[in-house]
Amino acid sequence: MMRQTLFQFILIWLTTITPSLYATDSPDDLLSQGDTLFQQGDFPQATKVWERYLATLEDNDAPPSQRIDLLTRLAAAYQNLGMHRNSVKMLDQALTLAEQSQDVARRAVVYSQFSDAWLTIGGSENAQKLAEAAVADARHTQDPHLLAMALNTQGNVLAILGSFPEALKAYQDARQFAQRAKDQELVVKISLNQVKVDLRHSPLPKVHEALVAALEQIHQLPESHQQATHLISVGLLAQQVLQEDQYLGEEKQAVQQELHEETEDLEVEEKQVTQEFLKEPGLSAMETQQTLQFAVTAFQNAQRIAKRLHDFSTISSAYGYWGQLYESQKRYEEALTLTRQAVFFAKQGYYPYILYRWYWQLARLFKAQGQPDQAIAQYQLAGQTLSPIQLMTDVGYRLPPGTFDEMVRPVYYEWADLVLQKASATSDPADKQRLLLEARNTIEAAKVAELQNYFQDDCVVALAAKKTLLDNVVPKTAVIYPIPLTERLEVLVSVGGHLQQIVLPVPATVVNDTAWKLRLGLQTRPNNRFLYESRQIYDWMIRPVEGQLAANQVDTLIIVPDGKLRLIPFSTLNDGKQFLVEKFAIVTTPGLSLTDPQPIRWEDSKMLLIGLSDAVQGYPPLGNVPKEIHTIQGIVGENRTHRLMNGEYSVDTLRDQLKMTPYSVIHLATHGEFDADPAHTYLLAYKDKMTMDKLQDIIGLSRFRDKPVELLTLSACKTGVGNDKAALGLAGVALKSGARSAIASLWFVDDEATSLVISEFYRQLLGTPGITKAKALQNAQRKLISQDRYWHPGYWAPFLLVGNWL
Repeated sequence: MMRQTLFQFILIWLTTITPSLYATDSPDDLLSQGDTLFQQGDFPQATKVWERYLATLEDNDAPPSQRIDLLTRLAAAYQNLGMHRNSVKMLDQALTLAEQSQDVARRAVVYSQFSDAWLTIGGSENAQKLAEAAVADARHTQDPHLLAMALNTQGNVLAILGSFPEALKAYQDARQFAQRAKDQELVVKISLNQVKVDLRHSPLPKVHEALVAALEQIHQLPESHQQATHLISVGLLAQQVLQEDQYLGEEKQAVQQELHEETEDLEVEEKQVTQEFLKEPGLSAMETQQTLQFAVTAFQNAQRIAKRLHDFSTISSAYGYWGQLYESQKRYEEALTLTRQAVFFAKQGYYPYILYRWYWQLARLFKAQGQPDQAIAQYQLAGQTLSPIQLMTDVGYRLPPGTFDEMVRPVYYEWADLVLQKASATSDPADKQRLLLEARNTIEAAKVAELQNYFQDDCVVALAAKKTLLDNVVPKTAVIYPIPLTERLEVLVSVGGHLQQIVLPVPATVVNDTAWKLRLGLQTRPNNRFLYESRQIYDWMIRPVEGQLAANQVDTLIIVPDGKLRLIPFSTLNDGKQFLVEKFAIVTTPGLSLTDPQPIRWEDSKMLLIGLSDAVQGYPPLGNVPKEIHTIQGIVGENRTHRLMNGEYSVDTLRDQLKMTPYSVIHLATHGEFDADPAHTYLLAYKDKMTMDKLQDIIGLSRFRDKPVELLTLSACKTGVGNDKAALGLAGVALKSGARSAIASLWFVDDEATSLVISEFYRQLLGTPGITKAKALQNAQRKLISQDRYWHPGYWAPFLLVGNWL
């Protein structure tokens, strides 16, 4: 069972403070009022008060120490609100002031907060460096409070990196310093962090003991927002302990069964490891009951304290997590009552980040009770609540790594699952079409949100808002839309505006495993073992609709892949006689609503050709690039092209060229890396690297010209094998850059084969009147297939056309 995420996601409470409210207050009053609001958990109002105070300090040229103290307060408030961009902005200013004034103590505070901020958004490398700097500065001051804070931060980083013994040592030292500083609240925070590490590193009875000790420490705190949130943390940790104990028991049963059946086949060392696992202690019956009661009591006390403080978000969280606990215990009626309370209190303010969770929880509860219609209604409310959240990147919100797959994606896929089940059951053709469209639109919303979360950019939302319905746009075109679900695979096929539903008893795990094996096989050229997986996926997704495709004279397939299906080129699917690309032109899109099909306008168009053939920055040379660039220039014509080679090519020269000339096509023959982390996704320049943000800055302005960039070609890229998030970056490159379509490679290809495919693509595109980009790429790939030397898909298949295929 997935571990519970302990982040609370809250958006700015969009109420306004009357301008005259603080008009007569002194600056010191503003500081203390902000402190009070912060202690009460009212972070939105605290930021408003402190921002007002910050303006006062800047106007009066206040000493650096005052401004640093206020900036770190603001950073903490924004951090609590999930507004990490704003938090980093405050910390940047604070660090500059601390370094200029050589204020070591305050610099230690800033380093520590900065480390936490990076840790929250997945920057563990930066977080580690900042934590070490915080500890160094804190040791220089010998201040026990600073040392406790810095060592606690270092413990957090070490825990995330999996260095559990070192993390526990840092926490132990931090707690000793916090006790010397007589900061009981910090002691509690450190103790809870220790419990989280114990949960991943220590036997469950020991975790139970640590949880009891932490709860006793929390009870010593005065009633406050902090005490209530710590109680909620204890409740969640107790729930995780119960889940881990249940999982351990189930695993032991499974291992004992395997041991009974296969004892003779096990090696001595394997038997010893198995016996050691079976000896791992779980909770006793009394400890299990105590842990459950700890959780219930913690949630009860948290909501009681929060009610006295009129802290609606914390009240809602306490009720909601209490309901979640009962959901895990299958006490559904009690869970429903508590979750409805959570919804009620979340509505008392503006807290969509917690409200959507409780709608989602209600949906799961109704689903568990066999009430699909009520469940769908709650999923719809959860989706409606999430939608405006996805539009708030401008305020600096960013989901912590992994959170999207745990906390956002399941909402849409569980919702679509129920709708698809209804579609399968109905005998009314019109109702079936309506339900299939609802299910597809639901998955579309998830795909838009996922791309936006990956790139941290609202460009995808802007394009999705156009809501182009591809089903009826182009004749002889079909949409293949696979939806891998937990227990089955659904494929929605759209031809001529009619949706067909294919239901296969193939779990998502099997689909993803098959796709991964196909990808690995495609990159192993000496053999044809890839054909087994290639035919299997063809049988799942294409064979059931062969007749329908033929009857409608379909010649182009739009593929909307999902999960690890993003890692494979669908052109390689094989019917036993030929590849799919030999029958159909193929285009890939990350989402139907993310594609705006318009014919390319070649009149007076110009092409920018960029080549990097030299070995630079640790990358091998691309010896065939000069020939590739020369061939393309010959096809297009020298008067319509401009080229930059090797040392002529930099991020700045590319920017300068695009400022001077409105190029329709940009061809980049250079190494490129697409990673699960967009920060590590880039294209290689001669002396530097061009990240996706830089690419967007450079190319993005073209979308506002009469002639935007129609095509961006990246001929020497590769994506990480096995990680569909890396392929997501490749699929979204056209969206991110502002180009209307892109051709990019899933893996690095033979240099000569790359030149042949790309050159033939341009020859087809420019030499055949009315041909689409999809057809031009299909013809280029078919030409290589016809040659024995290049028949293997490893040579021609990795090139994907993404976006506008016309």
